[in-house]
This record gives sequence, structure tokens and C-alpha cells, in this order.
Amino acid sequence: MPSVGVKIYSVFFKLFLRHRLQSLANADPDAAAAAFGVSCRADEATAPANPAFSAADGVASKDLHIDPNSALSVRIFLPTPPPQHVHLAHPRRASDPAPASAGAPYRGYLPHAASSPRAAASARRRLPIVVQFHGGGFVTGSSSGAANDAFCRRVAKLCDAIVVAVGYRLAPESRYPAAFDDGVRVLKWIAKQANLAMMSKVGGGVDTFGASTVEPWIAAHGDPARTPLSMEPH
Repeated sequence: MPSVGVKIYSVFFKLFLRHRLQSLANADPDAAAAAFGVSCRADEATAPANPAFSAADGVASKDLHIDPNSALSVRIFLPTPPPQHVHLAHPRRASDPAPASAGAPYRGYLPHAASSPRAAASARRRLPIVVQFHGGGFVTGSSSGAANDAFCRRVAKLCDAIVVAVGYRLAPESRYPAAFDDGVRVLKWIAKQANLAMMSKVGGGVDTFGASTVEPWIAAHGDPARTPLSMEPH
């Protein structure tokens, strides 16, 4: 036979459990989802974006918020164009874009200018777009972290590719599959940039409702047909 103390504890536990179940049943679903959980994360060293071609590795970077309805952001890395070799038979024209050098800012140009036959070869080249998801088990980390920034810069330089680091939402504040949904949104955004780049050749560079403008780095240099995914081990 259980003791009196055990019986009293069992009764109180049943009353408490019933109260909790009733509270969850009557709670607002949106409020319950918002209060799903929070996590205390250690402070992470971050690296600021640098739109100028770095003198150290020759890679430029910038941050973009691509979804106005959420905090979804990306950091884009663009490697320095290779040096141009001037030949006597094809001298460089004054109208051609100047070759980028380490430490120099990106002199943005639109796709219709890059596709011109008079544009420099480095302006017409198309680079694969590597979509990168940072590590951290979908709980920690960020696209602007110092370690992730250095990794993406190395990939952009060695692979000669544009790297798009996804700043996806983290758990437990954002429930599964929030991070995967953000990844899909980024892929759709890259595909939309290809359409906007084609529209800009005709004129405009803005979608039907004027909500999105062309992103010059991807429009001028990116090749959406070559978009591999890169995910760090979690």
C-alpha cells in the first residue's frame, strides 16, 4: 500500500496535469507557436560585409534582405574578375569597364551592358552560383559569422563562383521546416533574378508590380543554370 504522502502527491500531480492540458487546449494557436521555445546562444564573432574587393583575397561581399515578410537574408560573395590581357589586335576601348583590382569597389553594371559585344571579357563571363547553408544544426550560426564568412570567401576565390550564403531562421524559435522553407525561397529568388535580368535587357529591371529590382552581381555574372548546393556538416 502506498503511503499517505505518495497518495497526496499523486492527487496534486493529476490536478496539475489536468490544468496544463486544459490551458494548452484553450490557448491561442499563434501564441502557442510563438512561445515554442527560445535558446541561449553563445556570442558569435561576426564579419561585416565588404562591397569592395578585399586586398587579402580579392572577394567582395554584401548583405541583402530578400523577403520583406521575414528576417530572411543572404550574403553574396563575388570574386575579382581575372586580369585582362591586352592584345594589339584587340586594344581596350575607353567604353569598356575597367578591370577590378584588389581594394577597389565594385563598379556595378547592368546585364545589357555586360552582354554588349564591346564589353570586356570579364564583364561577359558567367559564374556558377553556389548556395551555401552554414553549419550549426539549424540551431546556431549565421551567414555573417566570421568562420562562415572566411569559408565562403575561400570557396568563391578557389572555385571562381558566386557564393550565396543563406541566413535562414534558427530553431527552436522557428519550428521545422522553417530553415528548409527559407532555402527554397532563396532558390526561387535566384530563379527570379534570372527572369529580371532578361527583363532588364528589354528595359525596366522591375517585375510586374514593381516589387523587385534586379540584383546586379547575380544578373551580370551569375549563371542560374549552374547552382550547386553546399551544406556544412551539422
